[in-house]
Amino acid sequence: MIAAGNEGWKKLAHPATVDVFERYALDAHVARCVNDPVVGDDGGLTTTRDYKTYADAFETAADRKWLQIKDFVQPGRILDIGCATGATLQLIDRDPRFHESDLIGVEVARHLYAECVHKKEQGLFSNPNVYFYQRNMLGSAVFPPRSIDTTLTLALTHEIWSYADGSRPATVQRFADALFAHTAPHGVWINSDVCGPDEPDRSVVLRLDDSDGVNPDDVAELETLGDVASYVGKLSTRARFFQFAHDFRRNARVRFEYAVRGDEIVLRLADAMDFLTRKDYVDNWLSETHEQFCGLNFAGWTAVAERAGFTIDPCSKAWRNDWVVDHRIAPVASITTPDGVPVDWPVTHQLMIARR
Repeated sequence: MIAAGNEGWKKLAHPATVDVFERYALDAHVARCVNDPVVGDDGGLTTTRDYKTYADAFETAADRKWLQIKDFVQPGRILDIGCATGATLQLIDRDPRFHESDLIGVEVARHLYAECVHKKEQGLFSNPNVYFYQRNMLGSAVFPPRSIDTTLTLALTHEIWSYADGSRPATVQRFADALFAHTAPHGVWINSDVCGPDEPDRSVVLRLDDSDGVNPDDVAELETLGDVASYVGKLSTRARFFQFAHDFRRNARVRFEYAVRGDEIVLRLADAMDFLTRKDYVDNWLSETHEQFCGLNFAGWTAVAERAGFTIDPCSKAWRNDWVVDHRIAPVASITTPDGVPVDWPVTHQLMIARR
């Protein structure tokens, strides 16, 4: 009743309970928790995610991401939001530059948070000042103003965008505003994530291989299948596109418009890349089709940070993951202009260094 805003609960509860709830604003706190737009019933972003696969991917990528960001991390209070299994904080813990720093991990998913706590209990951190919290950073402020020297968001901001309830631009702006508020003077926000192409609305022609799997006549309602990964994994790249379009429109609540002309698919460049960068994520297909990688491009994300008050470091950049392009995309797909001129594969990722 409290979560629904029904004041009738006060007539059912003991007057002492009502007094305590009103004195400490517990009713508002309960309503915020229950109606949280990000946290699902299982304490995570989504009930369809395979957290073992998700955790393994973060562990594997931690070394590569650390090499990309380590020169920008400042000692002091270092906060990793969406820390997954704490792998990046383990690498920071091993760096002598940060032996006197406080290492703070925030993770919303219960499964991943539990693994962080387990690692700390096992003694995998040499720094005694390591702390983990299960929190949603989109709720009320977690840290005092101007108290954090380095904030890390690694493969996180596209999820903030994707799981926003209501206006996505307003939600990511609120998130950036909160980061600026807790950043200390001369502190830094380091954002490493996917992003959309520089020209998201550019019309392109997409051609996809249909010989690398089966081509059913219709898309499937995957929720009715016992083994989603096996089904999607057997589809050809072209058939997988139509399945993706069906699931992405419904799960991510996006328009994803396209036109089919023989073996050609005409659509926006951003929509083409949303499919091509996710088409191989069959283990977490239902979860991944909730997310939009290309909702904002690099210019869009830097504008969000600048509106919050940050200054963008010149080292910031958008870049293309050539390994993914060469091994996952180019062998089965091509993009051209409507006139048939080949289009270079666009950027896929960003590294944003935002300073206060």
